[in-house]
Amino acid sequence: MTISSERRKSLGQCFLEDKNILALEAKLANPNNKSVLEIGAGDGRLTEALLALSPKKIIAVEKDPRFAAILKEKFANEKTIEVIERDFLELEFPDDVDVVVGNIPYYISSDIVFALAPLKFERAVLMVQKEFARKMIAKPKDSNYGRLSVTSQLAFNIRLERTVLRHLFKPTPKVDSAIIVLAPTGTKLTQFQENVIRWLFQHKNKTVRNALLDSKMFGKDDLEPLGPFAKRRAKSLSKEECLEIA
Repeated sequence: MTISSERRKSLGQCFLEDKNILALEAKLANPNNKSVLEIGAGDGRLTEALLALSPKKIIAVEKDPRFAAILKEKFANEKTIEVIERDFLELEFPDDVDVVVGNIPYYISSDIVFALAPLKFERAVLMVQKEFARKMIAKPKDSNYGRLSVTSQLAFNIRLERTVLRHLFKPTPKVDSAIIVLAPTGTKLTQFQENVIRWLFQHKNKTVRNALLDSKMFGKDDLEPLGPFAKRRAKSLSKEECLEIA
């Protein structure tokens, strides 16, 4: 059994088999003469597609030591590729990254998107669960609309590029995937603003006033400035209105 077939479920390892989709991801990243950071490089199949488009540098981040070893051996003679054996969420993000790319583990997709939100780069091309992508682009009153939608849309201009069917991965996951392209807007949320948005959407069917009271972080007098927002349902608020409240 090859190492590529020994997938670790705990790390969410499903590998894209379709070379045309890999080539599309690389094309969307547009890495020519750019510094690229790849999240979860695995056995290097997306890395190879990126390398074919003449990047200035690829930083291949891989948590699994088995795959990190494969990457180091596979690209030993490629001076443009640096392999880092580390969890992306624990990585000190380099200052010179232009593009972020990754077929990211579905179980930590939210963590990765929230981690990317305050960082500086030109664009990100990510493969995520299809349902996760729908939540990212959901609009007010949509059943998928929530904290992820608001935080993501404040931080990024988001484009859902295409759906990728589950049978194109091995082992075959239980869900379809989607490629999304993120372009930072420059909006940076403070920790307090992030907390307010989280509190609002923990009780999104309640009025804004009651949702914030339930957080136990505000008294009734603190919420007087809400004005007409007080009686609105959190799920009806636009991202701009959420930011105004926060």
